[in-house]
Amino acid sequence: MIILSVVIALAVGLVAGYFYGNSVGNKVGRTELLAEQQATAEAAALEALKEIAEQANPFSEETVNPFKESYQNPFEGGATNPFAQ
Repeated sequence: MIILSVVIALAVGLVAGYFYGNSVGNKVGRTELLAEQQATAEAAALEALKEIAEQANPFSEETVNPFKESYQNPFEGGATNPFAQ
């Protein structure tokens, strides 16, 4: 009778420990995993925003002036001043 009680108590303890361990362990593991995934997603979003901001900046040094080579002074050359005496 005592041996049967001990075996039943051990079985109940093992089952209860298994379910308790899975529920608490998974919550902690899930929480850590979700926090890590969220931090990774935020870092990726910040990096993407920085990249977009760099590409959209019209005043960066990489921007090329399309009129740089074709500049002409409108006041230079053949035009004469009609008011000059």
